[in-house]
Amino acid sequence: MKHLVMFIFLVSTLNLIAQDENPTQKGNLMVGGGGNLSYLIGIDEGSSGNLNLGLSPSIGWFLSDGFALGIGPSFSISSSFGEYSLTSYGVGTDMFVVKYFSSGIFIKGSTGYSLSHLNASTPEYDVDNYIHNINIVPEVGYAFFLGPNVALELSLTNTFTIMLSDGSTAYFSNSGVSAGFQIFL
Repeated sequence: MKHLVMFIFLVSTLNLIAQDENPTQKGNLMVGGGGNLSYLIGIDEGSSGNLNLGLSPSIGWFLSDGFALGIGPSFSISSSFGEYSLTSYGVGTDMFVVKYFSSGIFIKGSTGYSLSHLNASTPEYDVDNYIHNINIVPEVGYAFFLGPNVALELSLTNTFTIMLSDGSTAYFSNSGVSAGFQIFL
């Protein structure tokens, strides 16, 4: 525990030193984004797996010091294999607002829409349809400044999803950890 406290203190001190100027000042741009890659494999008798890949670049503009508004496209692919075969491709767009504090902590909220094409094949049925998703994502995190204008952002997120498909509606909530880079111009 003592080492963890020392590590956090050291990183916070280096973070404050690395900020010679205010990269989050009014009028500046931020360009960045994040990605995710996950792989899940079943360990049961009917062994199956799932591979997910997502990419979400973004661009934002600081309307006031520390407060930015932005937009970004999103791309995803998901594939399952084994007894059940599923492939999904998705594209979408997100809008976000973010507030950076001088300590490096930030609060971000985004909302977006995505359209996915789902093709699934199981022993019981085959599916080939489009799914509309509406996502609302609040997050809180910390921006580790690696230089005066580059930051690694780590955050805790919770994604609320409304899924519309074939006249039915489903609701999901998913908590997780997110990582991404930002370049402040």
